Amino acid sequence: MKGVSSMMKLCKKGFMVFLLLVAFIGCSTTTDMATGDKRGIQPLPLRVGVTPDFPPVIFKQAGKLAGVEFDLAHLLSKELGRPVEFVEVNWNDQISALLEGRTDIIMSGMSITEAREVRIDFTSPYMRSGLMAAMRSEDAPRYNSVERIFLDYLSVGVVKGTTSDVFVQHKMPKARRIPLLKAEDAVYEFQARRIDLFIHDAPSIVWLVAENEADLKGLWKFLNEEYIAWGIRKGDDELLSKANTILERLKEDGSLQKVLVKWLPYFKESN
Repeated sequence: MKGVSSMMKLCKKGFMVFLLLVAFIGCSTTTDMATGDKRGIQPLPLRVGVTPDFPPVIFKQAGKLAGVEFDLAHLLSKELGRPVEFVEVNWNDQISALLEGRTDIIMSGMSITEAREVRIDFTSPYMRSGLMAAMRSEDAPRYNSVERIFLDYLSVGVVKGTTSDVFVQHKMPKARRIPLLKAEDAVYEFQARRIDLFIHDAPSIVWLVAENEADLKGLWKFLNEEYIAWGIRKGDDELLSKANTILERLKEDGSLQKVLVKWLPYFKESN
């Protein structure tokens, strides 16, 4: 019986040692799941919320994602050491998706506004932009100044839920606001003569006019001033700090400028 008792004590000691080893290994391998560690733990993906209907900032080319934010997301994920995972979200659902934890960051050409800053944090802006107006080529002589488009009673197309929508409601009280689902819809609305102007973010207006240069013209003046940045969930201070540090590095080494000029050839001249 004594021998059995000693054996049981040894087994108990061995079991306790085993538990301590498991606890030690567990602590040493659960360091930072966002970035992983040298033991080969896979880092968590960076889930990037995109609404790919905003060329050339973020859109689909031959069925695949492309644009400014697409390239920047890859640069950011490389610097973070996390694989990128694009999550396509309807524009009006972008902030909700972020707050509910379905995405980690919004990289979809989002402008900084006071209303949005109440709900989410923004990184430092990576581009100065603003709203511009497109029109039928035949109407270009008539709407050749910012003052002129504010004076006339016009039917103005906007993408619902964007800063252009808010702008027209507050700054153009004489206008008849026509909400659209996406920027490309403006082409058909112009052809059907349901709108006189289309107001949207400058990169999108430039792209739209370039693709329809025979039929459309642009008023190449900013109607306001906006700053484009990435949206991050409040409380995620680590990602916010890292994203800002990386963004500053991309600005300093010229990587950001290369991406912007690649998709926005006029960027160098207008900024």
